[in-house]
Amino acid sequence: MKLLVGTLGVAAVLAAQTVLGAGFGIYEGSARGNAMGTEVTADPASPSVLYNNAAGMTELEGTQFEAGATFIRPQQTVVTTTPAGTDNNYAQSKWWTPPNAYVTHQVNDKVWAGMGVFSRYGLGIDYENDWAGRYNCQEATIQSLDINPSVAFKVMDNLSLAAGLRAEWFEFELFKAIPSGTPFVDPDLQFHMKGDSWGIGYNLGAFYKATDWLSFGLAYDSEIEQEVEGDYDVSHPLLSGGDGSGDITTPGILRFGTSVKATEKLTVNAGIVYTMWSSYDELAIDFDPALLGAVPSSTTEKDWDDVFRYQLGAEYALNETWALRAGYIRDMTPDPDAHADYIVPANDRNLISLGVGYQQGDFFCDLSYTLLLIDDRDIAARPADGVMPGEYKDGDTHLIGVSAGYKL
Repeated sequence: MKLLVGTLGVAAVLAAQTVLGAGFGIYEGSARGNAMGTEVTADPASPSVLYNNAAGMTELEGTQFEAGATFIRPQQTVVTTTPAGTDNNYAQSKWWTPPNAYVTHQVNDKVWAGMGVFSRYGLGIDYENDWAGRYNCQEATIQSLDINPSVAFKVMDNLSLAAGLRAEWFEFELFKAIPSGTPFVDPDLQFHMKGDSWGIGYNLGAFYKATDWLSFGLAYDSEIEQEVEGDYDVSHPLLSGGDGSGDITTPGILRFGTSVKATEKLTVNAGIVYTMWSSYDELAIDFDPALLGAVPSSTTEKDWDDVFRYQLGAEYALNETWALRAGYIRDMTPDPDAHADYIVPANDRNLISLGVGYQQGDFFCDLSYTLLLIDDRDIAARPADGVMPGEYKDGDTHLIGVSAGYKL
C-alpha cells in the first residue's frame, strides 16, 4: 500500500508542477526564445515576450499576433540492478507539442493589453509493462494549459510595469503495477489513475530600458493552489476503484534578465530563473473508497529544493530579413536523490540551441532546434517506492520550435 500511495503522490505533483524543475519543465514559449536559450525577459521583440515578462509588451506598437509550437521528444536509459542481474531499460518517449499563442494591443501611449495561451509543462514516458520498475511507473502522461491575460503601463518613458491573471489547467494520467501479495489473483495488479484541475494565480513584471543598448527585465509568476480531482481503478477481482483528490501548491518563479545590443547587428541576452521549490515539502492525497479497501489517505514526504536555471542567448541580424540565433542553458534539478523516481527520470542538464528568423514587411516567422543533454545520475534503492538501485544515463531531448506572427 505504501508503494501505491507514494507513486500516486509523485504523479499528482508532476502533473501540477512539471514546468518548475529540470527533467520535466517546459520553458519553451516561442521559437525565437528557444533559439536564444529561452532568455527574452528583457528583449521584447515579439508578442511571445508575454511568456517571460508581460511588461515588455510596451515596446510593441499597434496590435500584434504570434502563434507556434515546440515539438519535444525526450529519451532516457534507466539501469536497474536486481537479484537477477543488471538491465538497461529504454524509456519509450513520446513526441509532445506544447502550443503557444499571443496577442498584444497598444491601447494608447501609456497602456497595453495582452493575452497568452501556452503550456508550462507536459511530458510523457512509457516503459515495458513487465520491467523491473513497474511498481513505480509503467506509463505517465502530463498535459497543461495556461490562459494568461495581462495589462502593462508605461510609468515613465523607460520604465514599464505589468500585472496579469493566470488561469491554469493541468491533467495527469498514470499506469503502474501493484504486487498483489495473494495467490488468489495475478501476481501484479494493474493500477490506473487520471485527474485534472483548474487553479488561479497572477503574474507581475517590470521592464527598464536604461539606454538604447541596455535593458533589464524582472518577472514573477505566483504560486497556484490546485485541488486535484480524479478517479482510479485497479484490476482486482473484488475492489475496482474510486475517487482520488489532493491539494497541490505550485511554487513561485522569479525571472531576471538583461539584454545588451552590443553592436547594430548583435544582441546578447543573459538571465536567471529561480524556482522556489522549498514550498513543496509533502503531498497529501485522499481516496474514496480507500485504496484496495485499506488506505483512505496518505502523506508523502518530498522536500524538494529551490533551484536556478542560467540562460544565455545571442542574435545576429544578417540583414533586415534574416537573423541567426544561438543559446545555452544550465538547468538544475529540484528533486533530491532521496526522492528520485522513474515517472520522469531527471537530473541537471545542459541545453544548446540554434535558430533562424525571417521577416518580410509585417510578417515574421522563426525556427529553432535545441539539444538537451541530461547528466548521468546514480539511484539508490527504495524498495517501498518501487525504485531499484541503478542509474539514469544517456538522457537527451530534441526540441524543435516553430513560430509565426503578424503586425497590424
